[in-house]
Amino acid sequence: MLHVSTRGLAAWGFGFRFESDDQLLADVVARCYRDLPRCTDAPHVLRAARAPHGVGFRVSVESPDGSVEECGDGRARDAVLELLHWEINRRALRSVADRTVLHAVVIGGPAGAVALCGPSHSGKSTLAAAAALRGWRHLSDDMGLIDTGLIDAGLADTGLADTRRVTVAPYARPIMVRLGGRGLLGAAVDPPAEHRQFFGDEWFLPASDLGAVVGPDPVPLVGVGFLEWQPAASLAPMSRAEALHDLTLHCATVAARGAAGFSELARVAASVPSFRVGLGTPSDALDLLEPLIRPGAASR
Repeated sequence: MLHVSTRGLAAWGFGFRFESDDQLLADVVARCYRDLPRCTDAPHVLRAARAPHGVGFRVSVESPDGSVEECGDGRARDAVLELLHWEINRRALRSVADRTVLHAVVIGGPAGAVALCGPSHSGKSTLAAAAALRGWRHLSDDMGLIDTGLIDAGLADTGLADTRRVTVAPYARPIMVRLGGRGLLGAAVDPPAEHRQFFGDEWFLPASDLGAVVGPDPVPLVGVGFLEWQPAASLAPMSRAEALHDLTLHCATVAARGAAGFSELARVAASVPSFRVGLGTPSDALDLLEPLIRPGAASR
């Protein structure tokens, strides 16, 4: 019998609650997703029930109309959280398919946020966790929802457009840190011992648990970076044309949106400074990025 449920949560436009007949799994999901905003009207139900004969979990999503989509059957304890993570992400992305979403970690401070774009295994989540350990603001470790609404209102035509007119909306899902990243970050990212049975190679960590500032409100976008593997950390300014090219490569929604999506990326490229970011170590990269998001900070 399914009897354990989390409170309603909002992953952008995807409102859901989680139910399970496994108390510990429900505790793990509640902890991992505690940084998402509350959703009083959670129309979807994400379920993980122990499969018959005790072989793994059966995962499904019930829609508001009562229809049920089966997502996976027989998932082992160390794989069920990964499946839940995937299902929430793709539905969150679907809920904003008509807007601009970048594949980016988004971290920030008092001056605003920087979106750092890169493919899988490029170090995005490791940077997000390292920034959280410094007490920076956490918005996302994988997807940034960009809004150029005030530029659309005509500010670009008057020459008044600036970085304060582009914002990014939080999606504070848990940070996913792989084994290599954990080696760089140390024991500070260890989850509770009793939760580790649900983690395989990938560990899911709430940013607030690492010390990050989280909140539901959009934040000004003050910089966009494109991550590159380099032995030493570096920050090199990009032209608008270079930035637009790379934004197109790292936008999850531009192909479906067509000309409207491309035009919005062009406005971002024209309004927000862009950089090529050589990673070096996470600490060195954050040292270079800190002046962008913290007034008065000097690059180390």
